[in-house]
Amino acid sequence: MPCEEFTSKIDEYKNIRKQKKLFGTFGFRGVVNEGIGAEKARRAGAALAEYLGEGKTIAIGKDPRISSPMLEQALIEGIVDHGCNALSLGIITPNALSLQVAGKADAGVMITASHNPPEYNGIKCLSKSGRGFSPQEDLALEKIFFSDLMKKGKKGKKLSDDGTCDRYRAHIVQYVRKLFPAEPLKIVVDGGGGSASSVTPETLESLGHEVVRFNCEYDGMFRERNPEPTDANLEKLKKLVIRENADMGVAHDGDGDRTAFVDGNGKFIQGDVSAAIIADHVLRQSKDREKKIAVTIAFSNIIEHVAEVLGAEVIYTPVGEPYLAQVKLLCGAQVGLEEHGSVLLEWSREGPMLAGVMAGILSKEGKTLSELVASYPGYHQIKDAKMVSENMDINRLMERLKHEIPEDYERATDMDGVRVDYSDGWFLVRASGTEPKIRVFSEGKTEKRALQLSRIAMEGLERAMIRG
Repeated sequence: MPCEEFTSKIDEYKNIRKQKKLFGTFGFRGVVNEGIGAEKARRAGAALAEYLGEGKTIAIGKDPRISSPMLEQALIEGIVDHGCNALSLGIITPNALSLQVAGKADAGVMITASHNPPEYNGIKCLSKSGRGFSPQEDLALEKIFFSDLMKKGKKGKKLSDDGTCDRYRAHIVQYVRKLFPAEPLKIVVDGGGGSASSVTPETLESLGHEVVRFNCEYDGMFRERNPEPTDANLEKLKKLVIRENADMGVAHDGDGDRTAFVDGNGKFIQGDVSAAIIADHVLRQSKDREKKIAVTIAFSNIIEHVAEVLGAEVIYTPVGEPYLAQVKLLCGAQVGLEEHGSVLLEWSREGPMLAGVMAGILSKEGKTLSELVASYPGYHQIKDAKMVSENMDINRLMERLKHEIPEDYERATDMDGVRVDYSDGWFLVRASGTEPKIRVFSEGKTEKRALQLSRIAMEGLERAMIRG
């Protein structure tokens, strides 16, 4: 049965997305000194302080981008000037911030542009529980952001804590050891020059693995590679895994909330596949009688296979971490998955923890990563995109698109963009939450079918744009 507590809110979520002027899928970001700068960060800090109320504490984490210190300073000024305390935690991953907020603060802010190029940066807000702000909370905060903000008579305090990374590493080790054995593996870690560079290698070593470090020094310009850990961006890692005769490779993005895997043959593992494998094995350890998996609307049908074997329910959400967190909260889902490989085991995207979990799964199963992947059904995916003008009415475009698709499909949903399902595949057309582009995903049981579905989607999109 669908989770009514969540599905009943879908129309409200869609309406909120139309109203938003600042927040995207999760937080807001842009090119520094164009789409985001010191004044915007200062105002965000002030608005959050006003939203929480005087005397509350806001924990702040950041990724190593060269613009992060400037934005943090401005954010702290806004927080302190409006009566709240600012607790600076330094360069950390989002999940480390999530854990600290839940234990030491009333809200959190992560300064990061995640997988975007170095000229970008952004701000994400976390609630007291450590999960991302809900759509309703986003909208309430936006209204304050765009209102007249007056400084408080009493200032807050500037605080700091440099022990967050140590506590986060210990948390990962405890979690993984509880679920999986740790037979020593040889693992190459590409930290991406980002926040996870000082977490993943040390955590894996604490679990008994041999680690080869690559690109594991903070680099705010991401000189070694583009921070998004895609197949095309990980050529050096793939070659290094083969050269080192390693069991697998692990790569992260700028803030360490994305984790990509490479098998011992140097082959990139699609994010849907690695996330589904992790969810499968974590849920096998779960003692909950009702198993529920939250996935975004862009996720592979591999999850339907996993759910069938487990006897689990799949609950689909709009794209974005906060929606997955809402399903965990409202419906009791044990895990939340995104198509690029991110997994929510607790309240936010895991990064370094996934490396330890995957190594534990391989140890438990006694298989290589390539053998493990081969034990699941394969699907073929095509990911494309089309740039659009920033002033285009996306909602109107999506409505036109519905009338440009041949009606030979089994079902369709406009939960987030337009997803159309067939017996042998599906496609999704939706607006990016971070860039002026329309993303087109397709998946088929064969590569030929995936290409056909991608073409149907792209041609429909082009007709919708022309007739607009």
